[in-house]
Amino acid sequence: MRAWVARSPTDPMELKTLPSPVLTKPDQVLIKVKAASVNPVDPMMAKGYGMEILEVLKRLDAFDPSARRFPLTPGRDCAGIVEAIGPAVKGIKPGDEVMAVVPAVWAGSHAEYVISQEACCSRKPSNLNFAEAAAMPYAANTAWAALVCVARMNPRSKPSLFLYNCYAVYGKDRQLIIAERVLIHGGGGGVGTMAIQMLKAWGTDKVVATCSEDSAITVRKLGAIPVDYRAKDARDQLIEEGPYEVVFDCADSELARWSDNIMSAWKNSVHVSVASPLLRDTDRYGLLQGLITTAVKHFCRSYESALRGRWFSYAFFMPSQECMQQLTKFAEDGKIRPVVERVQSFDKLPEAYEKVSALHGRGKTVLSWEAIRPVVERVQPFDKLPEAYEKVSALHGRGKTVLSWEAVAN
Repeated sequence: MRAWVARSPTDPMELKTLPSPVLTKPDQVLIKVKAASVNPVDPMMAKGYGMEILEVLKRLDAFDPSARRFPLTPGRDCAGIVEAIGPAVKGIKPGDEVMAVVPAVWAGSHAEYVISQEACCSRKPSNLNFAEAAAMPYAANTAWAALVCVARMNPRSKPSLFLYNCYAVYGKDRQLIIAERVLIHGGGGGVGTMAIQMLKAWGTDKVVATCSEDSAITVRKLGAIPVDYRAKDARDQLIEEGPYEVVFDCADSELARWSDNIMSAWKNSVHVSVASPLLRDTDRYGLLQGLITTAVKHFCRSYESALRGRWFSYAFFMPSQECMQQLTKFAEDGKIRPVVERVQSFDKLPEAYEKVSALHGRGKTVLSWEAIRPVVERVQPFDKLPEAYEKVSALHGRGKTVLSWEAVAN
């Protein structure tokens, strides 16, 4: 198979021919990739971001102390066709069209074939093409981890802040606190646009999203109130629309940190951020010191918030089967629509990485195998092979020369 590979953090991405992956666990699914999105974390990881901790996690996952992070194929989500399944897989069969996320320590989806888990897959929405479906899983699961797992919002009815884990463990009815107002920082990006739509699908009364001026129209169409984070009166606009029960940072900024001041106090309000310093700290200081450094930062910020009657926590991408299944349903019901800014062929991956690294997108960038169009200069009948060989030997072609039995005259 063809796959994009970084041999080391200092090497450029290369399109290589590799052996196709083989199923090694009973719950695994082999997918022929039709399209895969590019997330900001992909070019970062290709350059070694998170290597210190992710290499340890890879060794634990593989039960192999010699496992290495590099060579690395990035890509955290995709849409494609199931090629093979493990013996424990029950809800998916070969030939099914699916969308999926890929565990962070496994070989990624920027390849012709990728392995995922059944719990990380769901049926591709029938009303979306592969490129559209590939744009959703990673962003949706990241938003779900923040809003449901950390901010404890109820994804099944009108959003409420409740003790989600305790409710599941103890099974007791508890007082629900309605999350009527949610603020999203970075609402124009992949995670932000998905979070807006999920919140509106759950019934949130008001969603306010900071974004660039260029993204304001898109954010408004999704149902949120856009606020240009560069505007001089951005803080005044946020104050006017608040206070907020949930603040969700898709990107770290001074404005995001300041927004602690406009949260509802002593009402179980939550500020959750996916801009955790964990991977950067462990890369910089080593595993042990990095973990301690991040823990101290988290404690200081969460303690300060608690003194003011609010909660603060970091969140991380975490695959959720419930999220994937709800994503399919919401997409087919028209409640969620992927925001795709650009679809590029897989052979243009370096350009896609450069664009996404700029962090100013107005939606997702998607790589598609179906977008690749062969450059064919000439099609000749098979009985003209000597002429074709002579032409190709000259090494001055403007594309491929192809031999076809169908071109042979009867």
